[in-house]
Amino acid sequence: MAIKNQINLFLAIFLAASTAIIVLLIMPAYQDIQQSSQEILMQKQELASLENKINNIEEFKANYKDINENLEKTNDLFVKSKTPTDFISFLETSSRDSQIPLEIFPSAAKQEKNDKWKSMLFRTGSISPFSSFLRFLEKLESSPYLLEVQSLRVTKALESDLKAGDFENISLNDVKTNLSLKVFSD
Repeated sequence: MAIKNQINLFLAIFLAASTAIIVLLIMPAYQDIQQSSQEILMQKQELASLENKINNIEEFKANYKDINENLEKTNDLFVKSKTPTDFISFLETSSRDSQIPLEIFPSAAKQEKNDKWKSMLFRTGSISPFSSFLRFLEKLESSPYLLEVQSLRVTKALESDLKAGDFENISLNDVKTNLSLKVFSD
């Protein structure tokens, strides 16, 4: 029996040593592997997020030229409130092209509470053939500025208008127009 006891003792020591090796060496290594794999997963997620941000930046850089051009076009829609000379020149050129004499009365820029932007009011007056005035309105409609017609008054030219002499080459067949334009400004 001594051999049997020795074998049992040897097996017990072997099992205890194996269990100690598993508990002391393999379990911490397994836990380290698990922790490292979680860190790798987190780093992969961070890397994917950074790659997505880089792609977004590259896409923005590619589209920047178009966006910038559109932004500049949008800025050109607004009349410069301090020096509205470009808009006044546009009105004068449009009136000359339409062959109507035009008086222009600008006002200071202000922002009404219902509007998102500041605006300026331009009142115009003229006496001309109705067809010429319609050409002028078409030019205003296709203007590069953001504007709104506030009021339009068209009446037949009277003899008193002919005598006033404010406009040249007018006849009783012409129409007298008063137009108020609300032009949005910067």
